[in-house]
Amino acid sequence: MPVSPQSAEGLPRLDSSEGDVILRPLTATDHLDGLVLGEGLGAYCRHRAGQTRMILQRVLAAPEGRLLAALAEDTLIGYLAIFRPAAEERWGQSVGPGLVELGALEVDRAWRRRGLARALLRAAFNGAELDKAIVIAPQYATDWDLEGSGLTWREYRQLILRLFRRHGFAEFVTDEPLVAADPRNCLLVRVGPAAAPALYQAFRSLLTEVSPRVSAAETDRRQHYLGAGFTAIQQINQLPPEEREAIYRRLIPPRVIEASSLEPGTGRDPSGNRLVTYLCPPDQKFVRIEVRADPRDQDCVYLLKLTQPTEELVEIAFIIANDPQAERFDVDRDPAGNPVGILSGIRNPAEEMRAMRAGLAPGQVRRGLRLFRQALPLVESFASELGKEQISVEGLFYHHAILYERYGFGYLTGRDRLEEIHRGFQPGGVLHRRLDGSTPFRVPEASATVRGRSWAIRDGILEEPWRVPRLYKIIGQAMAMPTFPNCVY
Repeated sequence: MPVSPQSAEGLPRLDSSEGDVILRPLTATDHLDGLVLGEGLGAYCRHRAGQTRMILQRVLAAPEGRLLAALAEDTLIGYLAIFRPAAEERWGQSVGPGLVELGALEVDRAWRRRGLARALLRAAFNGAELDKAIVIAPQYATDWDLEGSGLTWREYRQLILRLFRRHGFAEFVTDEPLVAADPRNCLLVRVGPAAAPALYQAFRSLLTEVSPRVSAAETDRRQHYLGAGFTAIQQINQLPPEEREAIYRRLIPPRVIEASSLEPGTGRDPSGNRLVTYLCPPDQKFVRIEVRADPRDQDCVYLLKLTQPTEELVEIAFIIANDPQAERFDVDRDPAGNPVGILSGIRNPAEEMRAMRAGLAPGQVRRGLRLFRQALPLVESFASELGKEQISVEGLFYHHAILYERYGFGYLTGRDRLEEIHRGFQPGGVLHRRLDGSTPFRVPEASATVRGRSWAIRDGILEEPWRVPRLYKIIGQAMAMPTFPNCVY
């Protein structure tokens, strides 16, 4: 729906087969008077009668609240809402002017698929007004109109990401409770090209809490043992067991605690069985945390290993989360049933094929719990307490590297190779041509998804060993330089 020349009144209009659509700014509650709300609006209130008007009135009554309204004659058929975050919210704390929230973007169901959402965003960011601001746009899965769109939540999420990225937004990692409550949620942020460095630094400080919310007793322990000069995992490993476990158990995400029915303070289930194991030798620079739903289980619900290869950073050596109720695939065993390492090069094609058809990625023995979104802020907070400014990780598989990109990691090594792989999977590229159906892992449609590409690479389509890329992340910051733009997992 292209923007047509401005009307005599100076208001932008949109071409439409049903007539002109006007984009009009609304800045006061009485600007809604006389407007009819489209029947297909209401995604933010479960389409309850009268609720959308109340929501819009609250936006206009809020500090810096304004709407960009799409009007078909006197009917509101779409809107974009911007306001200053409330003082009681994390985003409303201690930042001052310049941080605003794009809290709603909706188009009437009858007017969708005509470019109206793009037009609203383009108009909102066309001038210089928001170039000095930081605009946050939290995305909550509970607000997504899956029924009206006919999309799955994955498709809807990708649609949102593509739409907002066109206008300078990037996904930032945060442990803000509302965003972190659902792994489908995300925080999109646009840092204006003229935003002041001080504003950005103040915003960064809100992304993750300096320390997790813990009991007073644990706070006392942390202050005692993570005080000045306490900068290394090995130092924590040399503490008495109950003290180091009090520190390390804060690295266990809440969802793991729920999935395994463990009592966080003791690491045991209601029957007294120990479900958490901490491997932290006092002479070593690593910690390995294993959580099982049952102590007899072969697979962990959650496994995290952190190391310190240098004094400057903390490295995630590996992180695994398994759904203990999901089917197991013996991709970590050879065809004879003997255990082998996932990275040993020894494959079990029959089990890999079963895993792939079940929607798993290479290396997965069970369906995952989608915990990285919860675990990353905990690792960042832990590293920050040690005085580190960076964390690092290795992309053991292709899909790992792309996942880490999504969560704000950049490349220390391997970016050029990942970009070369992306070009190779484009139509006419060398890898695309090799997707000839010669094996179940080399079907042509594999080029379109992260998981499909990863299985093809696991199958040897590169014709050389996978070169493990090394990525890093500055704590509290997120980079937005994907090697597979707008990817579908």
